[in-house]
Amino acid sequence: MANPGTTVAGITVAALLGVGALAWRASDTAPDDRQAAITSSAPVSSSGGAPPSSTTPARPAVPANSGTGKRVVYSVSKNMVWLVDVVDSKEASLREYGVVAGTVPIPADEYRVKTKTVGPQRGGDGLTIANTVVIGTLNGMTLGFSGTETPLDQVAANNAPETSASTGPSGTSTRRPTGKTTGPTPRSSTSAKPRNAGVRETIADSRALFEFVDIGTLVVVVA
Repeated sequence: MANPGTTVAGITVAALLGVGALAWRASDTAPDDRQAAITSSAPVSSSGGAPPSSTTPARPAVPANSGTGKRVVYSVSKNMVWLVDVVDSKEASLREYGVVAGTVPIPADEYRVKTKTVGPQRGGDGLTIANTVVIGTLNGMTLGFSGTETPLDQVAANNAPETSASTGPSGTSTRRPTGKTTGPTPRSSTSAKPRNAGVRETIADSRALFEFVDIGTLVVVVA
């Protein structure tokens, strides 16, 4: 007959070994924090209480003629950023996301990451920014990417051109006739806005970009 004490001890040892094996497997397969920050993204919430679609939306393709190898690609016209790397000998976008440009667009060209600053700090547009990646300067303005907690739609509204109040809804001049004004006189008041070439991102996306690049990483800006 088995000794009850021996049986209980055997069960306890087996249980401990099992827990140890599970812990080892969990630690062995845990994702690297930096890689997780680059590739993970928040789920898209459905609006109006509608059930989520079972169809996965197509991912925006990396723009053509935007370089090769590990790089950041930024499309000015599409307000999109792609983090591209070589995976299993093939190029792949690890993450792509929408951004908001500053009041002055970054000229299309190839750049290299010059500095990285965690922050927070004050941007040229007056926003508090973090995870700043600088790629150059233009006429005294910093060219780069930064995260902000300000909603991006609000940033876009702040940066949008404004039409002078001197123009009526129909486009005709609302000024009092003086004999000199003969037509509409629309004029932009963007000069009153702070001039900045900083591209704004969500905090999560800015952290992904910040972790993805190193000093000298290629950044390709396309139209």
